[in-house]
Amino acid sequence: MARYQCISCEAIQTTGDNEPDACRDCGGPVFDLDRYEASRAEAQIIGAQNDLFRRALGPADWNGQTLRGRVVVTRGILSLGPDFVAAALAHVRSDTAFMDDHGAGGVRSFGMPDVPHDDHAIRIYWKIDLYDNDALMGPEVESDPEQTIRVLTLCLPDEY
Repeated sequence: MARYQCISCEAIQTTGDNEPDACRDCGGPVFDLDRYEASRAEAQIIGAQNDLFRRALGPADWNGQTLRGRVVVTRGILSLGPDFVAAALAHVRSDTAFMDDHGAGGVRSFGMPDVPHDDHAIRIYWKIDLYDNDALMGPEVESDPEQTIRVLTLCLPDEY
């Protein structure tokens, strides 16, 4: 049995194996509610893992498993000097203003903090990408620490 929800009237209908073409109540388009909820649950786990990895700026313990990965800093960030690099890393660790298509409950994989530098602030980007163990593509199950390597990249906007 699968559940589908109407985008128009938000009615939920349960069906057998066949995906409905439209809502039986209003005729509006429907989406797979079970798949959507599973996707949101997975996004929340990945978001919590990304937060832990980002705050540690590297490997961290997740329920007895190690979240593996590395931090990469671009030449543009490095060119601003070691004090700026340290300040940028501190801002990344504490950032809570995520840009995410899942909202606050999402994967929390991108941020744009402003880092003080001399008499002004410089916007930086940080991004966490997830790779398989060969670092060639995304892992089959992104929330599985045994098959996921994280790469957190700090860069300037014009390097993105």
